[in-house]
Amino acid sequence: MITTARLPETRTYDRRNCITFRKTAEEFGGLSNMAGGYPLSVNGVRILTSEALYQACRFPHLPDVQRMIIAERSPMTAKMRSKPYRDSSRPDWDIVRTRIMRWCLQVKLVQNWDKFSKLLLDTGDLPIVEDSRKDDFWGAKPGDEIILVGINVLGRLLMQLREQVRNGEITCQTVKPLSISDFLLYGQEIRPISGDGEHHLISHVDSLEVNEVPAPSNEEVISSDNSVFELNFHTENSSNKDPQKNPIDSAELDFNQYDSFQIMLPYIEKALATEHTVKELAELFRVPQKLMSNWLEQAIKLGKVKKLSKPTRYTVEPELPLLKQLQYIPGL
Repeated sequence: MITTARLPETRTYDRRNCITFRKTAEEFGGLSNMAGGYPLSVNGVRILTSEALYQACRFPHLPDVQRMIIAERSPMTAKMRSKPYRDSSRPDWDIVRTRIMRWCLQVKLVQNWDKFSKLLLDTGDLPIVEDSRKDDFWGAKPGDEIILVGINVLGRLLMQLREQVRNGEITCQTVKPLSISDFLLYGQEIRPISGDGEHHLISHVDSLEVNEVPAPSNEEVISSDNSVFELNFHTENSSNKDPQKNPIDSAELDFNQYDSFQIMLPYIEKALATEHTVKELAELFRVPQKLMSNWLEQAIKLGKVKKLSKPTRYTVEPELPLLKQLQYIPGL
């Protein structure tokens, strides 16, 4: 059965109780895709802004157009470069563009970790809103001097990313490419991207992926994977909450946990060839100490790591000889 995807609800924001951004020179202007100072590297290609990367992703089948967009030094010019070719955007653009935007924000984060994560966390727990004069899909438009009204998809994606940084669900590690067709740059499949710009192949971990927000129109949009998508955050004020909403008709955004433990376990084991404290490991891998503690607990349960006491420290658990392993198998 094919299910239709519908437009998320419009939200109303009081700018006095929000973090808003419009110009890149403002205090939180770095949240904008137009902000400079957050360089990216994808497949070895240097890209100056997340806006240029996002616009280039419209045209996986037109590498020359991608090159023109990425060659521009101004993010606004890069955006304008794409306009004559909008009719040639990938056919599923309105379905996948929110996932692509979220991926672009992830790349911006992991490759500018210290700067961008701090900016996100400096927003506290306030709603993040892109203050836009024209666009009430990615942002919200002024209703009057105080009120902003819009779907605010970009702001809501940033709030999601902020929460994942705060909870240690995403770290300055590798971002996997999206599981969509023709995810290409210059005719080549986009590879996993890490904070240092190198490419580390991952085959056993699902990346963070956002549930889709369809194009803003009055018509229903059929999603490519036959599911319903809707953004729904509980950290912001909503003017249209419906407590009786049928869960079959809509699906709230349910964050997939970034299973960074599976990525990091081999590296943790290698580091624990010599004993380390949790603090030392957290500093070594540049992650919160709480997250490292969780990783170590999981590794201990798997029999990969041993916890030592007085003082508390960790080391790799040596593998049992085969004959000793057989003692733990019932019936042998």
